[in-house]
This record gives sequence, structure tokens and C-alpha cells, in this order.
Amino acid sequence: MGIDYINRKSYFGIFIGEKEYRNKGIGTEATKLMLDYGFNILNLRNIMLKVFSFNKGAINSYKKCGFKEIGRRRKSIIYGSKEFDEVYMDILSDEFEGSTILDSLPNMK
Repeated sequence: MGIDYINRKSYFGIFIGEKEYRNKGIGTEATKLMLDYGFNILNLRNIMLKVFSFNKGAINSYKKCGFKEIGRRRKSIIYGSKEFDEVYMDILSDEFEGSTILDSLPNMK
């Protein structure tokens, strides 16, 4: 979302709503596919996201995909009496490893 073609950057977001589909690798696989598309088809340079600090599973998934934490907005989310941080993460095209899209192209010799 929010693709900026001039500066080659975008925002990413994903939500696995049904609990029975969480912790099965679906989010990680979907994230890798979207990064592959963003970097290798759209020619983006930087993809950024925001995740809430209580969502440890998502943070671990994003790290598996190569995202790095770049900052926090501290105590910016309040649920009842609990406060949580917004965690900002990003990945650069040269940090992304593997490509389903490029691997599937015919040999262009």
C-alpha cells in the first residue's frame, strides 16, 4: 500500500484474522511472496511496516523475512490499562534473499 514509485518505497501490512490459521507459517510465506513481488516486479528499494509490540508472533515472522526494527513509538497504543509500543520495521531490496519469481523465469541465455 502507499507505493511511491519515484522514491521506490512502500508500506506493507497483513492480518491473519482466524486464529486457527495463525502460527502455521502462512503469514511468513505471504510476506516473502509480497517482498518478492515488491522488489523484483515493482522494483522497490524499501518496504516498511508498523506492528504493535504485543504481537510477538508477527515480529518474529517479519524478522524471519529480513525486516529490521528501525524505531518505536513508545506507549502509543492503549488497551484497557495496558500500554504498548508501535514497532517500525523495514527491509531494503539488497537485504531480501531468495526469489520465487526470478527462480521461475526461463533461462534467458
